[in-house]
Amino acid sequence: MKTIICNLPAWLKVFLYFVLLTAARFVADAVPALNDLSFYMAVSLLISWLLLWAEGKTLKTLKFIPVCSSNWLQLLCGTVGGILMLIVTAMITVYLTGDQWHFNSSPDIIFLLMCFLANLWSVFVQEFAFRGYPFQTLNSHYGAWKAQLIIAIPFGLMHVNSTMDMQTILMAMLTTGLGSVLFGMAYLYTRNLALPIGLHVGWNYAQALIPRTAGAAGRTIITVDGDPKYYSSLYIIGPYLGVVLCTMAVLWLLKQRMRISTVPLTSSPQSI
Repeated sequence: MKTIICNLPAWLKVFLYFVLLTAARFVADAVPALNDLSFYMAVSLLISWLLLWAEGKTLKTLKFIPVCSSNWLQLLCGTVGGILMLIVTAMITVYLTGDQWHFNSSPDIIFLLMCFLANLWSVFVQEFAFRGYPFQTLNSHYGAWKAQLIIAIPFGLMHVNSTMDMQTILMAMLTTGLGSVLFGMAYLYTRNLALPIGLHVGWNYAQALIPRTAGAAGRTIITVDGDPKYYSSLYIIGPYLGVVLCTMAVLWLLKQRMRISTVPLTSSPQSI
């Protein structure tokens, strides 16, 4: 069995990975007690372990747990960066829509903490499931951008549900697909999942507390007052696209700078 799995092409291993993960989704739908992030994490962990075992590797090669100070710093910087991304996006959106906003005068500290922990766990599972074995395997065999485009599809589909109309589905696929590419770039820059987890959790956590449009329910720290029926799609999607693309540009520039800094400064006599 080990030899058979090992000899499968990389694309087929990733395809089987997502087939099994999708099957787990149907099982969870049929058995409500299993419909929990812990179940999906366990399934992803088991499939990843099996495929890596067949390749003579261990789960440590996926680098999904911070193990040194630089990893923890990347996680922290990513979290702060993700929060700032959402704040800038919200500020631009509110400016364009002309809505009014004000602070919640009595935020629930316990809720803020529990919200962060819930988002951290959710993001950790998502990043492991998508930018763990599948993304890293595709990247090592077919290159970064093929891996990015392939993983963006199931990552986007994960955010789609049966209640959405076609326009909403396309919007969700676009926005989450770009998010997937951003998190993939964060992995490619650091070669571990700390930075993408940080960016992802920072954005999601801030998004839960700082609405960009009126009508958001829940215990947010900011309340936005306005009439959504007057919103333009450009006012909603434009700021998001701009902020995400700018962040991508920053990661790309950092990657280029890192490449330049690793070029040897000495040259052989023949190359002068």
